[in-house]
Amino acid sequence: MNPMHEANRRGWDAASAGWQATVERDVDWRRCPVDPAVALVEEELELLGDVAGQDVCVLGSGDNLAVYALAGMGARLTSVDISQVQLDTTVSRAGEIGLDIAFLRADAVDLRELGDESFDLVYTGGHVAVWISDLTRYYAEACRILRRGGMLMVNEYHPFRRIWRASQASPDGLELACGYFERGPHRHDRSDAVPGAPPGSLPSYEFNWTVADYVTALMHGGCELAAIREIGDRRERWESAPLAGLPNALLLVGRKR
Repeated sequence: MNPMHEANRRGWDAASAGWQATVERDVDWRRCPVDPAVALVEEELELLGDVAGQDVCVLGSGDNLAVYALAGMGARLTSVDISQVQLDTTVSRAGEIGLDIAFLRADAVDLRELGDESFDLVYTGGHVAVWISDLTRYYAEACRILRRGGMLMVNEYHPFRRIWRASQASPDGLELACGYFERGPHRHDRSDAVPGAPPGSLPSYEFNWTVADYVTALMHGGCELAAIREIGDRRERWESAPLAGLPNALLLVGRKR
């Protein structure tokens, strides 16, 4: 495995308990199968249409809220994540709400255990690409496992938001944390999110891809761009910087050629 991806895997394994506790507190995940809007935004649901009976793969499934929603819509789901600890939580929750889901621990840039043209839809969303060091390879793998005419849906935190931090001079101001074209890797320490972890023991590596990077990687992977939308402009409750007014998310839809 890529050393940076392996470091990110260790970080997610260690931080998973805290992350999933936040999901348990803040999200009614048990409702996802009966109310997909808990996990998927209106624009996603509009573009997805009827997925009943389709084979769907969710890459970087994380908290698996999208997985529960798509399964509730009648699709056959495969959930893929780099963290086994994250998947273990999902196995338990899926059992509780009676969903039949296939699970695979894998790096998203190496999906060798999934066959060519195995899925009608590949979905990836919720801040996945920031952890990926090779966006072109990631989307090439996503396109490889798609059937011809299948849909690749990408919903990512908008690149315009990643470059800012709260101003030191004014609580209502912004200052650049890095340039828009400074893709990284940006090294961070996740030990402060894990009780008892020694400082510096959990390095993580993040990548700030541009809008052009996302579109180009999707097209190079073998998809035609079918839709591109920018969604929302509110400040999220977890954001420390005053980012209201900037687009929240970048939504892309590709169709495999």
